[in-house]
Amino acid sequence: MKHLPNIATFLLMVASMMTLAQGQAGAPGIKLTVPFSFVIGRSAFSAGDYLIYSVKDKVWVQEASGRNIAVLFSEPLDGEVPQQDGKVIFDCYSEECFLSQVWIAGQDSGRTLPRSKRHVHLASTGVSQQFALLGRKARR
Repeated sequence: MKHLPNIATFLLMVASMMTLAQGQAGAPGIKLTVPFSFVIGRSAFSAGDYLIYSVKDKVWVQEASGRNIAVLFSEPLDGEVPQQDGKVIFDCYSEECFLSQVWIAGQDSGRTLPRSKRHVHLASTGVSQQFALLGRKARR
């Protein structure tokens, strides 16, 4: 009986992990090669191959190996969603680029990602450029 609360906690943790995994299963996504380092939130990532999936209000970013590196809440973004494949938009200021938008075929809308304090600061003080990278269709 002493272990009952620990067992219940463990089962809840396992159930929530399974829900996260199922949330990505079959989700539309894109594979892309990012040729420069970039930032998501407060974390910096190197150039390389990435997978990006979107389900409802969440966006998953994974390394090519399949390891999740970021799960973000996102907001819908009006605009034309690609018919095939997809694209991502980076906001770049001098040498710093931030993942900003995700557009994946099969979605009702694009997704805009939250801006970090650093992103907001740079946006208010500097000139920005947006870079779009095209990705290939991927499904989990």
